[in-house]
Amino acid sequence: MEILKTSSLSIGYDNKTVVSDINVTLNEGDIIALVGPNGAGKSTLFKTFSTHIKPVGGKIELFGKDLMSYSPKERAKLLGIVLTERPDDMFLKVFDVVAAGRYPYTGMFGKLNEKDENEIKVSLELVGVNNLIDRVFNTLSDGEKQKVMIAKAIAQNTPIIMLDEPTAFLDYPSKIELFSLLKRLAKEQKKAILFSSHDLELLLRYTDNLWIIAKNKPFAAGQSSELLKQGTIQKYFGLKDADNDYLLKEIL
Repeated sequence: MEILKTSSLSIGYDNKTVVSDINVTLNEGDIIALVGPNGAGKSTLFKTFSTHIKPVGGKIELFGKDLMSYSPKERAKLLGIVLTERPDDMFLKVFDVVAAGRYPYTGMFGKLNEKDENEIKVSLELVGVNNLIDRVFNTLSDGEKQKVMIAKAIAQNTPIIMLDEPTAFLDYPSKIELFSLLKRLAKEQKKAILFSSHDLELLLRYTDNLWIIAKNKPFAAGQSSELLKQGTIQKYFGLKDADNDYLLKEIL
């Protein structure tokens, strides 16, 4: 089932285009990694999908409707997104941060019911930070904060989850755990998941599809194995022949 589709999408700031002609689809059960060098436009694309900034041109459809035609609350029930910003309230507890993911469902007064509280606890357990539930958010390590923000997106219970650099600040075992969790959410709950990362080797091992964004190059998308065999990844990332051969041997 097609969930999100872009047509001739151009993204950027102040009518200055960063990347143009983006034509992609995100389907139910997809897990797609967005990759590219720093400054190529990955965060700009996420902010465009979250409506923080408007497209420079083209169209984004969510369940067949223009993305901008949804109200903020309607979008919040369909699309959960984790950007790089973090809450800065000095006294906010982990429970409160994750509970914010339930706001589309809590009504005018934001009162949590039993289902909301259960969703919060399950999300914390899935990410492995249920022991932090009563901690003050600002006292956590960067890696712990990252996991809590991911739990918030899961608690939002949307058909799409987008995560900008979710593996930043995580140690290697935690990265593996996160990739495994995302694959489970896509397979078992049919979530459509899009995330960005710099961990190219791990991405090639754990994701089937890549979107590649780079300055002065066309937006590329396809199966990870095919992009690797075709030399697209080598060209976009400037890999040496030895590095590309290693990836071909290890991944395929």
